[in-house]
Amino acid sequence: MINTISYRSIQPDDYDSLTRIMTAAFNEDTSLHTNIPEDGPPGYNDGSLIKNLNEVEGVESKLILFDNTIIGAYSVRIIRDKEYSLEMLFIDPNYREYHPGTQVWKDIEQEYADAKCWMVETPDYSARNHYFYTVKCGFAFEKENVYDNGEKSFIFKKEIHV
Repeated sequence: MINTISYRSIQPDDYDSLTRIMTAAFNEDTSLHTNIPEDGPPGYNDGSLIKNLNEVEGVESKLILFDNTIIGAYSVRIIRDKEYSLEMLFIDPNYREYHPGTQVWKDIEQEYADAKCWMVETPDYSARNHYFYTVKCGFAFEKENVYDNGEKSFIFKKEIHV
């Protein structure tokens, strides 16, 4: 059986299911790499993050479907002409065995084929994300961010040379 990945615009009535998936995905990643059972960016577990990303100007968000089942979402911000930031990409942990992330990234690159540069930020502790972005998607480490609360993240960059 061939599994299909498809995308559609996020509607407000998708926020609850996407928040449940996002909460599960971020909590799984946090608990895998730290002693903290639950954590993520502000609003990841109350619906405000997905709502803000979906409704803010300059960000395009899509729902990810796997055989017509909602399994996650992504958001892309246009930084400037042909420069983009992957603001959010999350996938239901129950679907990781199918490895949809790599296909989703390939589809994003195809959707934004004019891109000359991509940026993505991820927690400093998230070794699985680092592997995904560098090995699977072709990003390179750019810099470390340290926030006022002491939390750290890594910025990865991918330059497209034609």
